[in-house]
Amino acid sequence: MPVRGLDIGLFAASQLSLLASELAAETSQNSLLLSTYSPRTLSRAGLAVTNLTLSSQRTGLGGKTILELEQDTAVGGDTLNENGIRVGDIVRVGQQLKGGEKKSERKNIESNGSEAVVVRVGQRTIQVALDKEGDDGDGLSGRLWV
Repeated sequence: MPVRGLDIGLFAASQLSLLASELAAETSQNSLLLSTYSPRTLSRAGLAVTNLTLSSQRTGLGGKTILELEQDTAVGGDTLNENGIRVGDIVRVGQQLKGGEKKSERKNIESNGSEAVVVRVGQRTIQVALDKEGDDGDGLSGRLWV
């Protein structure tokens, strides 16, 4: 049974506009959450993973830098806490704030970090591919959060 009256170009254009509006809505919602709540609160809600360390770094397909992050053994537990992070999610990998830092230092650390795409999520590790070419995660050290 043939499909009548379906313009493929119009359908594709409408789908692309819907995807763009969905991306804009998610970006604004995530920006609001990041500016309003602490990483610890986001972690309790399953929207972030804190107390991670960089366990390995390698080059993946297309020259992208792949970072493997695991739970910091000093914090306890060898498995990651419950989270809603899935493969394909766009995340920001950044240094975890310390309690005794000044507000000006916090602003600098919050603006730093790298955008990445989640490649693999396991019980013990999260692997992310850094988005920007030339970004090799050099500024990422110490405790990290996604």
